[in-house]
Amino acid sequence: MRVNEAGRRVTESGLAMVIPTDASDKYLALHKTAAVGTIMEVRNIMNGQAVYVRVIGRLPDTGENDKVLLRLSKRAVQRLATPDQRFRVETSYVP
Repeated sequence: MRVNEAGRRVTESGLAMVIPTDASDKYLALHKTAAVGTIMEVRNIMNGQAVYVRVIGRLPDTGENDKVLLRLSKRAVQRLATPDQRFRVETSYVP
């Protein structure tokens, strides 16, 4: 995690996956540390596609989520144009 010089914007990179039970048409995310309601930019590192998502909850601390930074709604994953189940992303948000 990096915080810019003003101490406000947080930038992280890691793995993202889809929320398995998602049936929403909205751009949503589950994140390990960001507060519920946070709007964050998520960028697919492989192709540069980006989407803004709203954090709707904490990412459960289970073995399946061990190395995952966040989970995204199916709609957000479609917008990032990735065929992979797990993919590298960079997030940026103001806490």
